[in-house]
Formats: sequence, structure tokens, C-alpha cells
Amino acid sequence: MEPGAAILPPSGKLHNDASGEEFALGEVCVIGRSKESALVIADTRVSRRHAMIRRQDDGFWYFDLGSVNGSLINGRRVTTSQMLASGDIIRIADHQFRFESGPQPERTPCGTSMAENTIADVRSRKVILLVSDIQGFTAISEKLSPDQLAPIIGSWYSQTEAILESHGANLDKFIGDCVLGYWLDTTPASRLQALKAAHAMRVGCDQVQEKHRGVLEPLGLRFGSGAAVHLGRAAYGAFSSREFTLLGDAVNLVFRLESLTRPLGHPVLVSADVFAGWSEGLSRCRSLGEHAVKGRAQKVEVYALDHDPEEASA
Repeated sequence: MEPGAAILPPSGKLHNDASGEEFALGEVCVIGRSKESALVIADTRVSRRHAMIRRQDDGFWYFDLGSVNGSLINGRRVTTSQMLASGDIIRIADHQFRFESGPQPERTPCGTSMAENTIADVRSRKVILLVSDIQGFTAISEKLSPDQLAPIIGSWYSQTEAILESHGANLDKFIGDCVLGYWLDTTPASRLQALKAAHAMRVGCDQVQEKHRGVLEPLGLRFGSGAAVHLGRAAYGAFSSREFTLLGDAVNLVFRLESLTRPLGHPVLVSADVFAGWSEGLSRCRSLGEHAVKGRAQKVEVYALDHDPEEASA
């Protein structure tokens, strides 16, 4: 390998042997009947969000998202997350895809002239940020087998993506048991949508609990999440050939705020910055005062969202 070059994780694609079509796989590929899916299968036997393929550092992993009719890999039903190997055959209903994997091209060696590269379009602007994190995930993963855990996490992934989409958010990424979403529009209407999305995620955890109560309740487990909403300036764009994301102090702060949900005992927290220029929004939350946040010298004013934001507080 030349100095300055680094090998990226493998590339991947799905090949439809029947039609000859090929589908390149990105960081996250949702497969389903929904028109918003990355790979749409127009078949009523296919769930709206049937499955998901995620690229991780060690390769591509397949998740069945709690679909009604399930997924088969090499003729065996997928009951947990499964790492894909080149040549694996994925069958959903009567639709068959062959997974193919190959090495990514090396990064451009140091010293290559700027004229030979595409300059990433990275911009800075105010955004609304929403982070949600599964609470007690370590305890859940310790007590459940992989076969039990995968459908539960798959349900949360699918539900979270649907909530963000329905409230006009962009999904930045899933990071294990955590998700980051954002709105580039910071109008009061979008701020309200962010609060509604955070509330819907909390309520959605109750639905996941109910759906999987037969597995969770005998072990005394409760499925829940913490969420935080913040408004601030962030840089966003394609920071590498594989990564479109957000960076900046606002991103760090929203993650820090989410970590306060446990010690403060409130599942949804909102920063005071969300209400700057939107005083009407204050009626939808309750002030918890100022609190210290790790890594910051000044305390941050925090609000709790205890109810449906459609219903203003008295």
C-alpha cells in the first residue's frame, strides 16, 4: 500500500438474478414495500419496512425488521442480525437477491493535486437536532439472546425511521442503540415537528414493549428511550466519500443533553435554544432550570417535554 492510502470497508450490492438489476448498498439500505424504501419491492407479501442492510466496519449486516413473512438467507429464516458473505442468497417472498461484496478503492494518496479531486460541499447553518437513545440497552443485551434481541431492535429501528420521516426530519445515522436526526429548516413549524417526533419516539417505546412483552416482561425488562432536542449551528455535508454527516458543538451538546434524561428522570429534554424567537413553544414544555453538562463550563437551561406537544400546558 502506498504511503497515505487506507483501505475502506468493502463495497456491496444486491443482484436480482431474475431481472438482472443491481442495487448498490450504502450505509443503510431499507428494503420494503414502502415507496420511501431504498429498495422497493411492490408485493403485498412484503412488509412496508421489511428488512435493513447496514454497512459496518467489518462488513454488511442484514436485519429483518419484524416483518410478517420474514426473510431467508441461503434457505434459512433470519431470526437475528446476520453478517452477509459474498454469494449469499436473500429471499423475500418470491423475490431473490444475490449479495456481492468487493474491496473499496483505496483512498486517494496524500499529495494528489486538488484539481484531481472533487471538493466536498460542506456548509454551516443552524439546524434542529434530535437524538434518541435506548435506555438500559446493556442490561437488555445481557439478558436476551441475539435471536431475541434482533427483532426488538429491528422494531425500534423501523419505527424510529418512520417517525423521523413522517415529521419531515433527515435521518443522519443509527449508531448502535442511538439515532441522530435533523431538520435544516428551523422555523417554528419545524421546531414543533421536532418536539412531536421526540414525543412519538417515547410513545413508540411503549409499543415496542407491548409487541415483545412475552420476551421482555418475564425477565423484568422495560424497553424505553431518552431523547433530546436542540437548535444550533452545525457543519453538514460529505466529509468523505462514504460519510454525509453533521459536526460541531451543537451536535456534541444534543448528545450531552440526552445523557441528562436518566439523572433528571425525564425521557425527553429540550434546550432553551429551541425556544429562541418562539415563545409560544414554551407553553409545550416545563422548565427544569439550568444544569451542568459534561465538557461545558457554563450550565445549560433545560426543559422537559412531559406530554403531547400538540397540547399546550395550562
